[in-house]
Amino acid sequence: MKLINRMTLLFFMVTMAAIMTPSVVEAKDWTGALFPEFELKNQAGEVISDNKYEGKWVAYYFYPKDNTPGCSIEAENFAKNHKKFQELGLEIVGISLDDVESHKSFAKTYNVEFDLLADVDKSLSKKLDMVNYLPWPHTRRETFIVDGSGNIVKHYQEVNPKSHVEQIFADLKTLKKQLK
Repeated sequence: MKLINRMTLLFFMVTMAAIMTPSVVEAKDWTGALFPEFELKNQAGEVISDNKYEGKWVAYYFYPKDNTPGCSIEAENFAKNHKKFQELGLEIVGISLDDVESHKSFAKTYNVEFDLLADVDKSLSKKLDMVNYLPWPHTRRETFIVDGSGNIVKHYQEVNPKSHVEQIFADLKTLKKQLK
């Protein structure tokens, strides 16, 4: 019995250490790089590739898991502002390791009209070093703003789900002025 209690305590301590450890450990700033090519399914089960967004500005936001508190806040904020982003010439794309069915339910719950991509095999996430394995495999919460040529012009390594949309609105105006 004591062995089981010690093992449970050890498991708990390791899990808590993993949760408390920052997700971003020596994360790379991708600003200036080309956004990788990809082919992933969206919440409708359609195969979406980077070619769909050729010539367009895109915010690719990576998030850990559907239907979790921070991810739900972030998705809802992007969904509420989706039309405003489109008016400014910016497409929104959400990406996580969740599957198509999970994305379908999540999109319905939060009225998401933009693509939520299911990176279940981690193919895109690995190219950008986005996968975090503790306490479960998930992507870090980061966003990449990509211009019409496919260049990453802004990389947000630290994202607050509540204020991220406003941050992108403010930065987008500045970025587009600098690149004209």
